[in-house]
Amino acid sequence: VLMLYRDLAERRIELVITRLVEFADRENMLVENLFDDDIVAVAAAQNPWTRRRRIELAELANEPWTLPPPDTGIGAFAADAFLARGLKPPQTSVITYSMHTCHKLLETGRFLSMLSGYTLMLPGKHPWLKALPVELANARGTIAIITLKSRTLSPLAELFIETARVVAKPLARAR
Repeated sequence: VLMLYRDLAERRIELVITRLVEFADRENMLVENLFDDDIVAVAAAQNPWTRRRRIELAELANEPWTLPPPDTGIGAFAADAFLARGLKPPQTSVITYSMHTCHKLLETGRFLSMLSGYTLMLPGKHPWLKALPVELANARGTIAIITLKSRTLSPLAELFIETARVVAKPLARAR
């Protein structure tokens, strides 16, 4: 995420839509909150963990996980969620940047992962995925659009932002 902020500050990209994290150059950027979201532990519907009413994070520590690298938002969050409970982060079986690969592995029913909760709310996107009933520390965050204060956006970027607002509106109401 910090790399995205740097790319924005250096004008290599026009906007960022991401989960907010603290960053140094905030005074030069406009931040528009879209909605609040939780990161959730997920599994395929056929995974035995989805039948449980309550799960302690420690119970999942030795399960097969597929996650992004630990230097990414979700990857770092996953490690921090375990550390916040005094646990060692899980030994990730498959580390991948590819959401497609992650979803294909989850579909097998053998793997667990962590995702932004809104991905489970998008119509028809992943009906086979279930959020696990496990409490994760600091799971709540704000999804926002970030642009530079001193930059005029292209018409395409403006159109994209307007579309993002429309898509985000029901997600903001659902929380």
